[in-house]
Amino acid sequence: MRVLIVTLDLRLPGCRSLKERRHVLEPLKQRLRRDLNLSVSEVAPGGGRESARLGIAAVVEHAAAGDAQLSRLTAIVEREPRVVVVDQSAEYW
Repeated sequence: MRVLIVTLDLRLPGCRSLKERRHVLEPLKQRLRRDLNLSVSEVAPGGGRESARLGIAAVVEHAAAGDAQLSRLTAIVEREPRVVVVDQSAEYW
C-alpha cells in the first residue's frame, strides 16, 4: 500500500470576501471527498481571499492506482470554472 499526497495551489479570481472564498472551496472539497473518497483539507490558510492551498491524501494499492486517482482529481478541479490551478505536486509515501 502507498499513500498519495497531493498539494494544489489555487487561485480564486473574483473572490472579494472570505465568505465568497468558502463558497467556492467547500463544494470542491466535498466533491473530492464524495466522488473520490479522498482526505481533503485546506492547508496554509490566510493566503488572501484569492488564493488557497489544498492538501489531499489517498491510500492506494499501487502507484498505477494512485496515478489514475490523480487524473480523476485533476479533471474534477479543472472543471471548476471559479478555480485556477497555479501549482500541483504529488508524491508517494
